[in-house]
Amino acid sequence: MKKHIAIWAFICFLIGVANAQTSSEQTQKPVNGPEIQFEKLYFDFGELKIGDVKEVSLSFKNIGNRPLILDDAISSCDCTTVTWPKEPVMPGKTGTIKARYEAKYSGLISKRITVLSNAESDRVILQLKGNVL
Repeated sequence: MKKHIAIWAFICFLIGVANAQTSSEQTQKPVNGPEIQFEKLYFDFGELKIGDVKEVSLSFKNIGNRPLILDDAISSCDCTTVTWPKEPVMPGKTGTIKARYEAKYSGLISKRITVLSNAESDRVILQLKGNVL
C-alpha cells in the first residue's frame, strides 16, 4: 500500500513539474508591440472616515518592445479622480497612475479604474478598496 501511495505521489509531482514548465513558457512568450504590466492591480485604503481624501500611486512598466500610450483612465465614480502620463512610455520604462479618492458615504468601497492603452492587453482594470466608517 505504501508503495502505491509513493508511486502516485511521484506521478503527481511529475505532472506538477510539467504544468509549471508550461506556465513558465506561456508567461515568457515575446511581445511584439507595447505591453503594460502593473505592480499591483488593487489597492486597499483600509479604514477611512467620511471626508477623508486619500491618494495612491499605481506603478506600471512597459514590458513590450514599442512605445506604450495610455489613451484614458476612467474612474467608476465621481469620488475618484485619476491622472496618468500623457507622453509615451518607452520599452522597459515605468510610469505611474495616480488616483485620488474622497470618502463621501459610509460603508465598504470598491471602485474601479479602467486603463485604456495601445498595449496588446488594451484594457486593464485596477481596483480600490476600503471601508468608510
